[in-house]
Amino acid sequence: MVKDGFTSKIKEISEQNPNLCMQCGTCSASCTGIGAMEELPRQVMRLLQLGKDKVLESPSIWMCTTCLTCTARCPRGIDIARVMEALRVVNLRQGNEVLVLEDIPLELLTEVPQMALTSGFRKLSA
Repeated sequence: MVKDGFTSKIKEISEQNPNLCMQCGTCSASCTGIGAMEELPRQVMRLLQLGKDKVLESPSIWMCTTCLTCTARCPRGIDIARVMEALRVVNLRQGNEVLVLEDIPLELLTEVPQMALTSGFRKLSA
């Protein structure tokens, strides 16, 4: 679905302009997480250019590790990692949490380093 203002909201939050993307694919070729993504970073940027909010339903925005390789290699200077973060922020503001404490097995909570849990909650919950 195309929503008026969706891309503008992402531009405002990320301070990046997805419309500058020329679809060269450098971000996708550089991405360390593409093995786990349904839509590659280039495809996410195209969906934003088209104003399609269905990109919020994509698991790909959560698979971005924010390694910044795409940002460093983008010939147009777009901070794609910030765009991905803005998409996650919009999702969380809408109440679409990915990580729910009650869903984590107790055994995992005792084994996982606390810093990893803290990072996961900062990225994946509101």
